[in-house]
Amino acid sequence: MSDLERIENEYPELNFWGIEVKNPKYHGHVEGNDVYINLLQPDIDWLKTALHETVHYDFDSSNLSNQEDRKTMIAEGWARKESERRYMELFGKAN
Repeated sequence: MSDLERIENEYPELNFWGIEVKNPKYHGHVEGNDVYINLLQPDIDWLKTALHETVHYDFDSSNLSNQEDRKTMIAEGWARKESERRYMELFGKAN
C-alpha cells in the first residue's frame, strides 16, 4: 500500500483526484467530498496536500478561497500545523 493509499483509507468518504495545474503556488483543494491534488508538484507534496485538505474537510465549513481574508489565513496556518502533526503520526518521517 502506498503512502497516499494509507491516507485514502483513513478517509473512505473522500474521493482523491490528481489534476495538473501549471501554477507553482497551487497544491490542491477540497470541494465537498472531493480532494484535488496537483500532480505537477513533487510526490511528497501530494501527501502533505492530501493531509492538509483532510484537515480542512474535518474542521472548516466556510469558503476559504479569498487568500487575503484574515479568517482564511488563520485556517490555512492551523491546517498546515495540524497536517504536519498528522503526517508525523502516520509516517513518522521528518518533513
